[in-house]
Amino acid sequence: MKNRLELKILLLMIVVLIIGFGTYVIVSINRESEVLLEQQREKSRLFGETVMVGIRNVMLSGKAPYAAELVNDARENLEFGTLRVYDNTSKEVFPDEGRGVIAGAGDQQVRHAIEQETELMFSVSDSTGAHMVRIEPLRNERECQQCHSGNHTVRGVTRLTLDPSLMSVHAQKMAAHNTSDTKREVAEIISNTLAAGFRNIMLAGQGELMDTLVRRTARLPFIEKIKVYDRFGAVHFGEEERLAHEDSVMRAIQDAAPIMYAEKNNRVLTRLIPFRNEERCQVCHGSKSQWRGVMEVSLRTERLSMRPKELEMQLTAMLQATIGVGFRSIMLVGKGSYARAFINDVRAIGAVKDLRVFDNDANERFVNNQSKDHGLEFVKSALAKDTVIEAMQTIDGEEFLVRYTTLRNEKRCQVCHGDDHTIRGVVGVTTSMAAVNATIAQNQVYSLIAGALTILLVWLVLRVFMKAVVVRPIGSLGSVVREVGNGNFSVSSSITSNDEIGDLGKRINEMIVGLRERFHLQKFVSQQTVDYVQRASEMGVKLGGERKVATVFFSDVRGFTAFSETVEPERVVAMLNGILSRQAAIVKKYGGDIDKYVGDELVAVFQGEQMVKHAVQCAVEIQQMMCSLPEATADGIAIGIGINTGEMVMGAMGSEERMDFTVIGDAVNLGARLCSAAGRGQVIVSEYSAKYLKKEKGIALKKLKALSVKGKAKPIAVYEATAG
Repeated sequence: MKNRLELKILLLMIVVLIIGFGTYVIVSINRESEVLLEQQREKSRLFGETVMVGIRNVMLSGKAPYAAELVNDARENLEFGTLRVYDNTSKEVFPDEGRGVIAGAGDQQVRHAIEQETELMFSVSDSTGAHMVRIEPLRNERECQQCHSGNHTVRGVTRLTLDPSLMSVHAQKMAAHNTSDTKREVAEIISNTLAAGFRNIMLAGQGELMDTLVRRTARLPFIEKIKVYDRFGAVHFGEEERLAHEDSVMRAIQDAAPIMYAEKNNRVLTRLIPFRNEERCQVCHGSKSQWRGVMEVSLRTERLSMRPKELEMQLTAMLQATIGVGFRSIMLVGKGSYARAFINDVRAIGAVKDLRVFDNDANERFVNNQSKDHGLEFVKSALAKDTVIEAMQTIDGEEFLVRYTTLRNEKRCQVCHGDDHTIRGVVGVTTSMAAVNATIAQNQVYSLIAGALTILLVWLVLRVFMKAVVVRPIGSLGSVVREVGNGNFSVSSSITSNDEIGDLGKRINEMIVGLRERFHLQKFVSQQTVDYVQRASEMGVKLGGERKVATVFFSDVRGFTAFSETVEPERVVAMLNGILSRQAAIVKKYGGDIDKYVGDELVAVFQGEQMVKHAVQCAVEIQQMMCSLPEATADGIAIGIGINTGEMVMGAMGSEERMDFTVIGDAVNLGARLCSAAGRGQVIVSEYSAKYLKKEKGIALKKLKALSVKGKAKPIAVYEATAG
């Protein structure tokens, strides 16, 4: 009978928790996580399939070069991962170069060039030797503002460093009075840079912008002329004056290599560079001829200095100006991938040691990140098994969903690719799971909220259940408890049923008897103990304490032992109670709390901002009170007081069955030692407590001889406190 109610409550709690919280967590979270993961898989699959279809159709259309552009555009639009394309030997086909950005990578010189909008040239040394570095701003011209905002005059800077070994070789040739090779190589460097710009503009399908490149280049002071001829020798870009000999144009094409010759009494070097009609160029130029045309670049070599240091500075400025012309012209295309390709082409020129580009916030752009390809094993597995590989992969602590799909060599593809293999390549899509994992974590938070609501539901159901089954029968018990709470310990429960409620009534009656006894026992404990018990509330009183800074007050009756030996016990008790009662009243007056009485000794604790001041004022008044008791002074009774302030542990000490709420610690022990050292009618204060009294009026402090106390290696400084 007594266990029935308990079983009902436990059974109801278990059922509600399983149905409410448990079912929601197990079913809902798992289902939502699977849905999110499936959505990410589907997104990755659709993206990969779309890219594969695009590559396949571009290749079948005979415009294979556009495949690279398709992949680059796909990467630009892929916000949730990375895209890689491999051939059937696991080699990446369209490497993702020049897309990296390093925030705040610009040094002091770069920032100075941006802020002051000026060119800088200086020499630096490293393990490869001394070399020139030149920084030049990229102006935000009117035509650039079609894409860039017009609220700044500088878009960024280029930072160019020549290869030191280049100038070292030319310095040796100049010393031997051999300058022709140097001039020829300068012409080759400048013309190759312009040719790189030409190729990338044409590949972007923006041939009309070649006029911009040619026009800008012709303005450079070291350029005599620049023209572009078709494969028949007709001028396509540039002025139709001072044309190169038609046989020179045709000879460059026939030799399949650049040719160079001097003009104007060796004051000008002209270089003709043939352009092969590569497969990617045939989209616009067709495939009838293997040559597209020839670029002519004439360099004014008479302007070149044949002093090594001056030539290095001169060549650095010329090359950087040429790069700037090409870069600005290509940026007008409106596609960053071609600017990246141009920068990478220039970096490949042997004379260039380093070329870096920064925006106007000193962030480095067009960085070729050499990131490790973590997917090669998946690529090889997909090629070997001719299947889709999908897996979870952790890269640098972040989880990714990787999907590698084979690109099959269909029959229609074999016209160009042959029929000796069944797989043309692999398309890999790597998708970050950060957003999905964040959503799952968010769902878990929602689950916790749902759990809290479930617990609330349990509480509500239990309340209704308890009201119907338990609350009404024990209504009278509530009234009894209420009376007890109001301090009426004369009431008792009249319930006598033989069940849990009847047993509760009996226990309440026993509790009332105990409370009545404890009410009287409260007079024998400190206020701190009472406060602690009240704060403990339903949690129960537990052993342990907390650190606090407080002031301890120890007072001890001097001469009491001798007095008690010669006087009747009744008079001894009366005398002691009288002194302790007066002390207790004064302690209470100054806000102290009596911790305990130990024979004729009183221990009190003061807290708060004015604790030291109140403790000392209390001590001084107690000594004054003792002087006003003729019966005490007549019997040789006096009081010694010790006061100390410091960090101590305040809490319940003892055992679970018998405990005492008190303070312990080194600061408490020192207070007791000071009390023992205090003479009749003397108040001794520690140095730490005295610091609180330096500016207090009405209290006088007199420094005493340092005191050696038990537990301290060195004597401690003490003061005697009196009324000031």
